[in-house]
Amino acid sequence: MTWANSGIYASVLGASLTVTANAPNWSTAANNKFALTSNSDVTAYNAALASAIWGNHSATEITGTGWAAGGPTMATANAGGTMTPAITVSGTSPVLMVWGITAGISISGTTLTGAYGGYFYSTTTTQYLMAGIYFGGTGYSTVGGIFGVSWSGLQIATISVAANA
Repeated sequence: MTWANSGIYASVLGASLTVTANAPNWSTAANNKFALTSNSDVTAYNAALASAIWGNHSATEITGTGWAAGGPTMATANAGGTMTPAITVSGTSPVLMVWGITAGISISGTTLTGAYGGYFYSTTTTQYLMAGIYFGGTGYSTVGGIFGVSWSGLQIATISVAANA
């Protein structure tokens, strides 16, 4: 379906947790990017691992002045500074996994039209999609301004498990 919500690519998370070849390291700022797409993009968070790759979405990419094709790395997406990602696990019941960052996205001097969402994806050999961020149903645009995304409590995503096994 087209952009309707944010989500984590389950097959990519599974590949990372089982250390599948070329699986992304969710805590590496230099090898993870954030790219923007139009509303004609189809998110498919339940896609099989072989289909959960950036190349299947790049045709709907939004680029413009100040925003390069493929998007900025997490190492440069905060006004030229790193938004360091980290996975943390806490608690005993429920177990909570958090994908957090040290800062939000802030790129100045951008002119963009019609960004409905963006993807965090890995730039390693296989460009696996990690998470999609939906902007809420209206195309986001800038004119010589700041493109920014911030998260509550600097948490991109959380996964809560009801009980320990």
